Amino acid sequence: MPETEPGRPDYEAIERIKQDATPRLLAVPGVTAVALGAKVVAGRPTDTPSIKVFVRDKRPAAKVPPDELIPADIDGVPTDVETGGDLTPLAAPPTGVLNATRLALDSKTYRPVIGGGTLTTAGSSASGTLGCLLWDAANPHVGYALTNQHVAHPPDIRTMEKDRTEIGQPDGDRLSKNCCNDIIGVWAGGDKNADRDEAVVRLSPGMKWKAEIAGIGRVAGIHELTREEGNSKSYQVRKRGAVTRLTGGFITGFTATTNEIQNMIIITPNPHPNAGPRDTTFFAYDGDSGSVLVNDANEVVGLLHHKDGGGRGWATPITHVLARLAEHEKLDLQVATSPPGVPIQVHTVPGGPTVAVPHEVAQQVAADPAMRSTFQGSGDRAPLGRPWFTDVPPPADALAHVRADLDGSSAGRLLGALWATHRTELTRLVTSDRRVMIVWHRGGGAALVQLLLRMLTHTDRTLPETLNGEPLMTCLDRLHSRLAQYASPALRTDLDRARAVLPDLAGLSYQGIVDALADVSQRNADQQGADQ
Repeated sequence: MPETEPGRPDYEAIERIKQDATPRLLAVPGVTAVALGAKVVAGRPTDTPSIKVFVRDKRPAAKVPPDELIPADIDGVPTDVETGGDLTPLAAPPTGVLNATRLALDSKTYRPVIGGGTLTTAGSSASGTLGCLLWDAANPHVGYALTNQHVAHPPDIRTMEKDRTEIGQPDGDRLSKNCCNDIIGVWAGGDKNADRDEAVVRLSPGMKWKAEIAGIGRVAGIHELTREEGNSKSYQVRKRGAVTRLTGGFITGFTATTNEIQNMIIITPNPHPNAGPRDTTFFAYDGDSGSVLVNDANEVVGLLHHKDGGGRGWATPITHVLARLAEHEKLDLQVATSPPGVPIQVHTVPGGPTVAVPHEVAQQVAADPAMRSTFQGSGDRAPLGRPWFTDVPPPADALAHVRADLDGSSAGRLLGALWATHRTELTRLVTSDRRVMIVWHRGGGAALVQLLLRMLTHTDRTLPETLNGEPLMTCLDRLHSRLAQYASPALRTDLDRARAVLPDLAGLSYQGIVDALADVSQRNADQQGADQ
C-alpha cells in the first residue's frame, strides 16, 4: 500500500494507480465500473482504501479464466470486487414493479418552490426530482432549479428550446387539478454525456422560492469530498427524492468510472431494519433522478442520476456540476443557501409585468401573515398572467367537500359544470389573451380566486363588499362581459347561465355562499312551480 508516512495512505498515489488501471479493468468481460473506496470484508467496510471493481456476477476464482481474474492488489493497492454497476437512469417510475404506494410520485405543490419535489417538463408523461435551488452569483433573487438533463429532456420530448421549453412542479401543466399554474420556469441549459447529466430551470419572474429541501431543511452550502472522506467507511449522506422520499446512505466509492460515465460518487443505502433476506434496499429509485446528496452539515455534495441493481445510488460531485454549467452554459450559479439562526428567506424572482391589486384585497394580505408569505406579489401589486393562488393548494378532502356542497343545489351544479367543462378555455383567456388578462386582473378576478381558495381552509374569511371602491357584483358583471366577449359560443352560453343564478356574494363567507346558492335554487324551483 503506498504511504506518505507509516500508517498514512498516499491517496494521490492510490488515485493515480486506479486511473491507470481503469481502462484495462473495464475491458475485462463482466466488469461494469471501477472506483475508489473502503475495502469491505465480511460485509463490513474497513479502514483500508481499495480499488473497487464492480462486476455483473461474482464467481468463485476457480471458475474465472486466468485472463479475467481480478488481482488481489494492483501495484500494492488492494482490490475489492462487488456486484453491481449496471446503471439505470432514474426516470419515471414503472408500474407493477413494487408496492404502488411506495412508488407513488410526490404530487404535492411546493410554493414557494423548494427542493425535493416532483418536476415535469410540459408535454411529458415522465417526471423526476427538483434537487435544490441555485442562485445567480450576481443577483441572489434570480433562482434556478437544479435537476438532471434526462429529467428535463425525457424520451417523449423530441426537442428542447432554451429559454422556451416550460417545466412545472409537480406537473408540466399550466393548469393543474388543484387550480394552480404548475409551470415554474423554462429550461435554461444542460446536457447528458459521459461527463455530465445536469440541467437548470430558470424560474419565472415573480416566482417565489427558498433555499430549502423538503424533509431536510435549509441548505448550508456545498462540500467537495476529500480523498480521506471518499475512502472512509462512515461518510453519511441523505437525499429527498420524488419517489422514495427521504433516504440515507454512506459513500462507498468515488471517482467511479464506467464505459459510459466518469467521475461518480457511489452511495450504498443504510440497512433497513425490516429487510428480509430476499429484499433489496434502495437508496434511490426511478423518479428520484435530480435529487441532491446532502451531508450531515446540510451541505450539498452531489447530484444523483442513476441507480444500480444492488440498490446503490450514483451521483456527480456538485462542484463538477457547477463547473460544467459555467463552462458550457456560461451561467455563474451557486447553490442557494440559508444561514442558520434566522428564518429561511423567501426570494422573489424580479421582473415581469405587474398589475395593481384591489386595495380591499391588499389590506387582507397585509393583515394575514400566511397570505403575505405566499402571495405572488408585494401585496398591492401582483404578476400579470398568474391568476391562481400560489400557496400550497387546499387539501384534496377540502376540494371534495366543495364539490359536494356545489352538488347540493342546482345553482351550485351549474357553477361546477362551468369549471369542469370549460376550465382549459377559461385558463387560456385569463393567462394568454391580453384583452381579457388586463381586465381580469385589474377588475379583481385574480384577487377573488385567491380569496375563495383561502376561504376553503379558513372559514372565517369573507369576500369584500367592494373591489377598488365599486360594488363587488358590478366588478363581476364587468368580468363576465369581457370573458363572454372573447369566449367560444359554448362557453358564452354557459357563462350567461351561471351569471343568471349567481347570488350577491358581497361580504359572504364560504358557508354563506353555499347557503345563498341554495336559496337561489329554491326560489327558481318555486317560480317554475308557480309558472306551471
